[in-house]
Amino acid sequence: MITVHHLTNSHSHVVLWLLEELGVPYEMVLHRRDPVTRRSPDTLRAIHPAAKAPTIEDNGLAMVESTGVLLYLLEAYGEGRLRPAPGTADAMRFYQWLTFIEGSAKGPAMQFVRLAMGQADDTMRDMVAQAAAASFGLLEAALDGAETIVPDQFTAADIQLTFFEELLEGFGQIDNWPNMKAHLARMREREAYKRAEAKGGPVDLKGLFAGMAK
Repeated sequence: MITVHHLTNSHSHVVLWLLEELGVPYEMVLHRRDPVTRRSPDTLRAIHPAAKAPTIEDNGLAMVESTGVLLYLLEAYGEGRLRPAPGTADAMRFYQWLTFIEGSAKGPAMQFVRLAMGQADDTMRDMVAQAAAASFGLLEAALDGAETIVPDQFTAADIQLTFFEELLEGFGQIDNWPNMKAHLARMREREAYKRAEAKGGPVDLKGLFAGMAK
């Protein structure tokens, strides 16, 4: 059985959500953030030296990196669900956005996180905003008039995008991107999202960043 090492209030929520959508059984091991620093505990490092969330164990191995974990679970357990048919135009869109979110878009997002936590000089704000506008704008445009990032189908790319939108919400930028804000609201209404949250705890990145900035 898959073991999900779940860090409270973290990116590992996407793995719980994916498995809930697929109806695949799993065991969850809960790791709690340090109450003072809000950082991940040493118990995660005992599972994988990267000490990252998400971390899963399957086939006797520990694995990290959210995009890789999602793709592995889809390949091993998805039976073609939550992804477009291989070799199609929608498959190209799926892989593009799934990797873009954690690639091109993640860098500017993490700079905003550092600003929100007081870990970067505020004079960087305009430069970060300009870099963000280019990458975030592509996601916003892809959702224009669409319910999902791959048109007309809910996929694992929507799961990954939702956590990215929760990052935007956490550092106070989600209102600047109405299509992503609406997508986030829709995704939170999915029953599998709610089940994952009930098991692993809510995603409240605004509160997390505020606590880490103290």
